[in-house]
Amino acid sequence: MIKTSVYEKTIPQWKLEKVADLAARIDGSEMIGLVNVEGVGAKQLSGIRESLRGSATMMMARNTLMIRALEAAKKKGIKDLVEHVTGPVAFMFSNQDPFVLTKFLSENKAAAPAKGGQTAQKDIIVPAMNTGVAPGPFISELAALKIPARVKGGVIHVTNDTVAVKSGNVISNAMALMLARLGIEPMELQLKLIAAYADGSIMTGDSLEVDIGDLLGQVIAGHHYAVNLSINTGYPTLETIPVLLAKANIEAKSLTMKIGFFEPDMIGEFLAKANSEVFALAAIISEKDPDAISSEALSQVQAAAVSAAAAPTEEPEQTEEVEEEEEEEVAGLGGLFG
Repeated sequence: MIKTSVYEKTIPQWKLEKVADLAARIDGSEMIGLVNVEGVGAKQLSGIRESLRGSATMMMARNTLMIRALEAAKKKGIKDLVEHVTGPVAFMFSNQDPFVLTKFLSENKAAAPAKGGQTAQKDIIVPAMNTGVAPGPFISELAALKIPARVKGGVIHVTNDTVAVKSGNVISNAMALMLARLGIEPMELQLKLIAAYADGSIMTGDSLEVDIGDLLGQVIAGHHYAVNLSINTGYPTLETIPVLLAKANIEAKSLTMKIGFFEPDMIGEFLAKANSEVFALAAIISEKDPDAISSEALSQVQAAAVSAAAAPTEEPEQTEEVEEEEEEEVAGLGGLFG
């Protein structure tokens, strides 16, 4: 006879309450993100939470509880976030756009102490300072690390600002211990969204890290392309109507001049064209028969052509004066060819 026993596993009440609380926050937030908190100490987390105040709320829990909360939540598609709950992660709840939150996190970093074996993110500088340490072996340790120091007033002072570790170099254990003793935290910790849920879809960290400058450049280029397309296809919009009208005006004037269709508003252009053609004809005739046209008459034609080309085409207040000058120029051309 085989005996079997069944054990009932009682789930602690605090776990049930934690899952229920997380699920409620998930359903009540527009954006649910997961951030990697690996290597982030309690002090740094406290500072980051403070910087997030008013923008987002960060909550940590065991991964199993986070998964249970996602499975219990009612948001459509939120369960797809479960596959990203790996390693040391925390929930980030916010009503902000995930791209805005990603930018905010990138601009708000927490200072952290250096550890042996880490690579310096930037030049680590030990400033001239009162170390508060009494004379002893510590001054030799500073000297070994090439940090200038001397005893002053019964304590050790660093005498000059010194680059202890250059950017890109590895931080030694001795240097890390010395920096910690001096209270220098040269490393920067930044929380990164590894995945986020918003508007019914999941976005990964790679797609959330957007170069705002590059994005703005693409938007501006897109606007230029749209304006060009609107103008070239003749599709009017509020922005392109003035350009389309100006383009149509130029093309209409060009067509008028090409086919010789007289338009009173373009009398200046017609006279300028006529003078130019007369001058060209006079020049050709003069080359073939220098005696056919006197040099004085040729100079008058040339001056009239230049004057007509340089004259404004639209001067309402001087209409009568311009018309009189034009009549004199026409008369002069008529006298030239009889």
